[in-house]
Amino acid sequence: MMGLAEPTPEPRMRVASAIAAAALCTAFLPTTQAQPDDAAQTRASLERILALRIERPHDGVLAYYQAMVQAQLGERDAALGALRMLLGRHLGIVPVEGIGFDTLWRDADFQSLRRRLAAEEPKTASAPVRLRLHDAKLIPEGIAWDGAARRFFIGSIAQHKIVAVDRGGRERDFSRPADRLDAVLGLAVDTRRRQLIAVSTNGPEDSAKTERRNAVMRYDLARGTLLARHPASEATQLNDVAVAPDGTVYATDSGAGALFRLKPGDGTLARVGPAGSLPGANGVAVTPDGAVYVALSSGVARFDAASGAAKRLPQPDSVVTGGIDGLYWHDGALVGIQNGINPGRVIRIALADGGTRIAGVTVLQSHHHPAFDEPTTGAIAEGALHVIANSHVAHFQPDGTLKDPATLKPTAIVAVPLGR
Repeated sequence: MMGLAEPTPEPRMRVASAIAAAALCTAFLPTTQAQPDDAAQTRASLERILALRIERPHDGVLAYYQAMVQAQLGERDAALGALRMLLGRHLGIVPVEGIGFDTLWRDADFQSLRRRLAAEEPKTASAPVRLRLHDAKLIPEGIAWDGAARRFFIGSIAQHKIVAVDRGGRERDFSRPADRLDAVLGLAVDTRRRQLIAVSTNGPEDSAKTERRNAVMRYDLARGTLLARHPASEATQLNDVAVAPDGTVYATDSGAGALFRLKPGDGTLARVGPAGSLPGANGVAVTPDGAVYVALSSGVARFDAASGAAKRLPQPDSVVTGGIDGLYWHDGALVGIQNGINPGRVIRIALADGGTRIAGVTVLQSHHHPAFDEPTTGAIAEGALHVIANSHVAHFQPDGTLKDPATLKPTAIVAVPLGR
């Protein structure tokens, strides 16, 4: 896999929980507060971003990351100046609380800029809430749809389990304690083989300091039994997962900025290319002909399964595709849930030149939705992307406890129409 000369606002961000650093596209963002021993690395990150801005001077997400790193270095005026460059461009970039701008969050000028940027994004009609889960402490991150049985699967970070929910909203545990799951992140249904594929990782937890566990779990949908555990011993923190038509499984490693692959018949996942070649790797989508797309901190990359090469897709300066969590293929286009450079919106990404270039972006759901609070991933079902609207993942702490559990609301699943 070819290395991508992208900003590495480094994977050193310390937020309320480690899961927020990876699952919310922040694995490659700077620390919330530059410490003396971090300052040199943070400064190096800024220099890399500034060099890239010479190549792509009008790239909005680079200006956003520049502001973020400058904020960490205590360069208030420079950070605000970089953010002002975004005004009037209507890119949908709105600084997110808890993701990199803590040193400026109470600054009146910063908040004024943030409000102006937020006001520039047109408000879409609010998509309907399709389901509400009963357990507010589930802390879900992944969701998948089983069309044959007409049910959703939802993975729990906090409770280390998978829940099945039918269209009537009836919930039951799908996984069993004997499955020995860690935090469940990405989920995907392999419709051809009638299997559920799930990512299990302890990467965001304190236990990873002594023993790191990353695996893809394979379940039989009909019997609900665990068929196999496929470990990824080289992974730092697996995140999202997708299945190719031939049964190959792809899983992103947000902690290391890499892609892992499990070919049919293999027992373990193998990393494709070097660590760091896909900065901020998060959502992953596979097309019907086997092309693989990976969400990066600064955009979207296309991975060639035959050559093992990956390249960030060129895009107009008028659009921003960075900061995507869930990424999906639908009707010849990509659909992404952004939560790294925006409080949460759903976009359709139009492709051109055989899927090798981004032509434009359409906002399907703006950040104004009243249920949106840390939206993460979604599942396409019956013409809509069913989005986990309020995941509360930042409330999950590395010791396994929840911050301010009494403030949590039951998770809403919002059905964003894909025909808009």
